Amino acid sequence: MAQRGSSRTIGTVAGAMMGVAAMLAAGGAGAQSPARPAPEGPAKGPATPSPSRPGQAAAPAPAPAYALNAADAARTPPLQPDRPVQVNLRRGQQAFFRVAPEAGQAWAVTTRRLARSTDTVLAALNEGGEVVAEDDDGGQESLASRLEIQPGDGARLIRAGVLDDSGGRFEVVLTREAVLPPPDFATTREDAANRPPLAAGQAVRVRLRRNQQAFFRLPDDRTDLIAVTRDLSQNTDTALALLDSTGRVLAENDDSERGLASVLTVSRAAEGPLLLRASLVNEGTGSFEVMLEREAPLPPPDYPATLEAARARGPLSPGQAVRIELAREGQAIFALPEGQSLTLLTRDLSENADTVLALLDAAGEQVAEDDDGGGGVASRIATSAASRPAAFVRATLLNGARGRFELVAQGAAEATPGGASTSLADAARRPTLVLGEAVRVRLEAGGEAFIALPHDGRPAQALTFDLEAEVDTELALVDENGAVLAENDDADGLASRVDVPPTPRPAFLRVKMVDEKAGSFSLVLVRPAP
Repeated sequence: MAQRGSSRTIGTVAGAMMGVAAMLAAGGAGAQSPARPAPEGPAKGPATPSPSRPGQAAAPAPAPAYALNAADAARTPPLQPDRPVQVNLRRGQQAFFRVAPEAGQAWAVTTRRLARSTDTVLAALNEGGEVVAEDDDGGQESLASRLEIQPGDGARLIRAGVLDDSGGRFEVVLTREAVLPPPDFATTREDAANRPPLAAGQAVRVRLRRNQQAFFRLPDDRTDLIAVTRDLSQNTDTALALLDSTGRVLAENDDSERGLASVLTVSRAAEGPLLLRASLVNEGTGSFEVMLEREAPLPPPDYPATLEAARARGPLSPGQAVRIELAREGQAIFALPEGQSLTLLTRDLSENADTVLALLDAAGEQVAEDDDGGGGVASRIATSAASRPAAFVRATLLNGARGRFELVAQGAAEATPGGASTSLADAARRPTLVLGEAVRVRLEAGGEAFIALPHDGRPAQALTFDLEAEVDTELALVDENGAVLAENDDADGLASRVDVPPTPRPAFLRVKMVDEKAGSFSLVLVRPAP
């Protein structure tokens, strides 16, 4: 079984290939005694050698129960099941092991009891010294490794090392495993192409080993079809990919509106033979079902879905609300009025719908985007947030899901609720802030709001509070011409506070966001403490 190796493979493949060949040529000569097991319990310091008698040579240090290169593995006792071996590697060293015949056809190798800062990597090599399986952090302990081998994998040698060749101390243990029945699904693209296609409504149970993948041929009629994973075993996280006949990935999905399960639209894929690939995120082990579902078709959209259709339809108007139902991988695009500031938001989302709004320039290039700025999974974005003039707004659903929502266009005055205005002139025509009554204000990135102050001849204090996450306000007292009389940024954390004397009048509060971020907060006017 060919398995994808890690990009962090240690050592050189060429050296391992020559070493394995040499080991096989040696025929295992000299491998009579079993590997020296690691002592039980905590590691002990070396025993103090007894003094040598005059004229008597000191006893040589015992050889380690592992080889430091592939060629020497033929002369080193093999790993025995359930007999851990202590490994102590210096920088740049690797340990090589043969596997004892007593392990049987199916076995696993695990690292454990890692010394501090040790991060192991295990690899299984075939007869030619090529890596057929590799693992970094698949063991039970943090940074430990685990390899699982089944009949037909072609593993002839085990290589154990430390990430970045840094050296370290750990144990290697071999355990017998049950021989798994052959999978009833294809594990290669070539095998899947020669099998009958997966039928709509047909659920196939898949159990994947580490680094294994499942492949399915798709039917020719893919109208309204989606591929899904379901009934995932504990801690299983699936990924689906759509492949053409050459293996090129056309589309893929990891997490969907169904959590860690995957949903992938296959009805809009390219013509010709297609394959579905199912795998596990982080290349672990797990089981799940793969199934094709045929969804009920949606009526033709009554909204533009392309730039050309959006131009032909004309721009959105302030106060306009449009009801949208998107098919999977669908989008809605609307033209924006030239030279007019708007805030676009989504609301009334259907179950599992998570909207994304993007502003596009005249050429269709994205200039700003928002996912959850509207609260929850709704979106909110202002044309003032764009890096250059926005000509269109595009609405989609996260992960290419299917769902319904309403898109609303608000003018600048509508986008600043709570009695606040976007200009001094407008604020002068509105009621003044009432002492003790908090107002909720939302500002877009780069925006500011003005609120008139009362004429009661008494001092007061204005402050912001109940800020959304990461919101940072700046509060200023300004006169009727906009000249700043007093200002404050961070009086209480990211909240602001400014003293308001009884004169001059008219006077106004100006509040804006720091760091060009959008968000909401509360504003209140109170009497200062005596």
